[in-house]
Amino acid sequence: MDVTEMLQVLGVDPAQLPPAPSSTATAAEAFARIGRTPQPCVSCGRPATATSVADVPGFGPRWIDKCTPHMIAVTKKSGVGVPESEALLTLRDAVRQAGVDAALLAAPLTEAECARG
Repeated sequence: MDVTEMLQVLGVDPAQLPPAPSSTATAAEAFARIGRTPQPCVSCGRPATATSVADVPGFGPRWIDKCTPHMIAVTKKSGVGVPESEALLTLRDAVRQAGVDAALLAAPLTEAECARG
């Protein structure tokens, strides 16, 4: 999914996205955004659990902070990607490095669960 399509799925105006330092943010920069005081999800305003930087046409590099349901909504569903087990191991290591207690959900949250927090 390209960045324009992702922003359309999220219902986000690219002009509202905060500028990022570059299109290749480091893991430390990402953790600083969603660590102890997470940024709001660009789509719904809930605390972000994931962030990425995208080079948005006409705007340059921008942070795209997402809650879990919105991260899942824009995750590439087909084609070549990182094997799921490798992605989960990377996520586990990042969570441990951040010192965060976390649980892995087997299915995405429903809208009602997301609204409850």
